[in-house]
Amino acid sequence: MIKQHLKLITQGQDFGYITISKETSGLFYGNSPIEHATEFELIPCRKDCSAFYYKIANSQKSYMDLSFASNVVKITQANNPESEKVCAWKIHKDNLYALSHDQSPYNILSRSAFKLNSRILYAAPSSSRDFSQLEVALCKVPYHSYIQ
Repeated sequence: MIKQHLKLITQGQDFGYITISKETSGLFYGNSPIEHATEFELIPCRKDCSAFYYKIANSQKSYMDLSFASNVVKITQANNPESEKVCAWKIHKDNLYALSHDQSPYNILSRSAFKLNSRILYAAPSSSRDFSQLEVALCKVPYHSYIQ
């Protein structure tokens, strides 16, 4: 399976790579150097052929997910992400969208608009003024060449 990193851009500026606090539970952060970037395995989503579940590489069952109550991007443990309702993600026009199971409006990978030093990642509605949307690019591991 091909492993990927996610490179982040905020308001035209480099915001490093996505990283995690712990492999089995915790949050996702931006502005990480490549040495600490989280590696993902992309698992196809059956409901949307352009969406994937982002499994943390070399983990048994850790996935990138979204807490809809707080909009925080977090780790969820799941044996089967589809049946256990883990968020699938899709890249469209350089944005990473969290796809909910009830098909409500998509949330976009973002960071806090008010806490400028915060590295915590969110996935918030595009209409929210509390968050700044991030652009993303997939990078192959270990070559770091961008995928179009």
